[in-house]
Amino acid sequence: MKFNCLYQELFLLLLQFQLRHVASFSFKLPTPNSVSSSKSAAAKDKSFIQKLDRLLTKLQKPEDQRKDYLYLNGNYAPVSEEHTNVPVEIVSGKLPPIDGMFIRNGPNPDLTLENQKKYHWFDGAGMLHNLRITNGEAFYTNQFVPSLRFTIEKELGEEYFVNLGEFKGVTGLIKAIISYNLVREKVANLMTVSCPNTSCLMYNHKFYCLNEANIPFECQLLPDGRLLPVGYETFGDVLDFPMSAHPKIDANGDLLFHSYTTNVEIIEEQGGSMKVGRYCSKEGKVASYFVPMEKTDYVSFAHNLIFTENYSIIWDCSVHFDTAAMFDGGSYFRTKLDHNLRFGVIPKDASSKEETIWIDTGDPGAIVHPLNSWEEEDGTIVIWTPFCEDLDLTMNTEEINTFLMTEYRLDPNTGKVIDKQIIDHNMNVEFSAAPTMGRKIQYGYTAIQCKSTPGEGCFAGFCIWDMLERKLHKAIYYQDGEVGGEPMVLKDKATDMVYIGIYTYNFEEEQTYFLLFDGNNGDLITRLKMPYRVPFGFHGLWVTKEELSGHFSHHGEKESASVTASKEISYV
Repeated sequence: MKFNCLYQELFLLLLQFQLRHVASFSFKLPTPNSVSSSKSAAAKDKSFIQKLDRLLTKLQKPEDQRKDYLYLNGNYAPVSEEHTNVPVEIVSGKLPPIDGMFIRNGPNPDLTLENQKKYHWFDGAGMLHNLRITNGEAFYTNQFVPSLRFTIEKELGEEYFVNLGEFKGVTGLIKAIISYNLVREKVANLMTVSCPNTSCLMYNHKFYCLNEANIPFECQLLPDGRLLPVGYETFGDVLDFPMSAHPKIDANGDLLFHSYTTNVEIIEEQGGSMKVGRYCSKEGKVASYFVPMEKTDYVSFAHNLIFTENYSIIWDCSVHFDTAAMFDGGSYFRTKLDHNLRFGVIPKDASSKEETIWIDTGDPGAIVHPLNSWEEEDGTIVIWTPFCEDLDLTMNTEEINTFLMTEYRLDPNTGKVIDKQIIDHNMNVEFSAAPTMGRKIQYGYTAIQCKSTPGEGCFAGFCIWDMLERKLHKAIYYQDGEVGGEPMVLKDKATDMVYIGIYTYNFEEEQTYFLLFDGNNGDLITRLKMPYRVPFGFHGLWVTKEELSGHFSHHGEKESASVTASKEISYV
């Protein structure tokens, strides 16, 4: 009876929607003063579209999905409390003479909000987990990324914007139809809607939180690890396309970036679903920005990019956007076995798609997080990357994808693959890290996936790959009952030492640790006991003391300021 009433209400609202033609909706970007600070006032002021969305949410019964969803339980479960500059206990070994901050980003839905919706792991608000290491001590700070979406929903006191997890079935289809208008009631630029929860970047003294559906969200990083919002980066109103969560800084200090989009309007306007760019550090502006391929009737999952001395390298893989997921419950990105993986080799000074060299690998498959690439003396391009034949991004079960470390050798002159070698047929690896990208170096690192881990994004250990000897150098596994996240790489310029930092979780103790390893031999150097649980997340980086100092100076902060100095944070 209850659901019959709900469907009657839905019919009436849809009838009103048809009659109104969505003509009277406001597209004004909210300012701090225009967002209601009263939850009761916000409830009274709900628009027609918002009422319709809330009704659809009720019909979807998100509480049933969220209760058993893997990526909301165990150590995937979000944390609600934020902490500042908490001392971290060293339980074994000692910290080497390094000075800087490990910063790890990841999805962390705010459970204090009302109107909780169906969820996909990619949906959660960004949260940074910052580990400051200095003078042989460590301090921990965590905070929600104060993005525009987070700010608006915090002020409304409810989940307002659409989630990926909602787009299933008839109700999901209706949500997809109205989502544009729902978003535009609160946000003018659609490239600022997604949660910047994937990775981080420190570039030209600016700190960014990233998501491949957005333009970069800039924050001020305080000496104690907390964040203040700055705004969205457009590089002087140049960015008219999202930027991926994995831009790269080359040896010249230039920022190489790209992304893809499923937004039909942007694709029509730009003439393609992918765009690449290069920000020139010397000129202080975007030097090139263009669509690198002919317009296609599909959208490829192009999550990352790599580079060499002379080229940026993107790919058009076999995983394509597929709206059939609306009704069959699978992933919106699916492997098409009739489409081969191909690399797009782009000279760094290129300015048009005609200069892109597309090299077909001859096999279907996908790449998500490549390890490294470089040019040999004869001009051959070498790529080391985990490769997956049949990538599944559904993330509704404990099943994990299989990635094998693979070496490609490409000839940019002939546009052909010279060689493809699977380096190891037994080791399932993902989430790559190299101390220096774009050059031929000896060691690189990937996380080890296996069935003992509960799902994606958590790992049984990590591998050290020898790219000179073309082999697995060493596999390091965590102790029984313990799994970890992405290996974050740190190269100490003073000593040339390489360290690997990883958050791990011990299931029996229900305790998070931070482990620091020697990057050459895999020996454990230090084990830290975290004062609070750190959920599994996505990507992190090491920011040096010098980079922190430059960032603080850019924002008028003094490096010598006490890490306990307080500054009031507002989310608006």
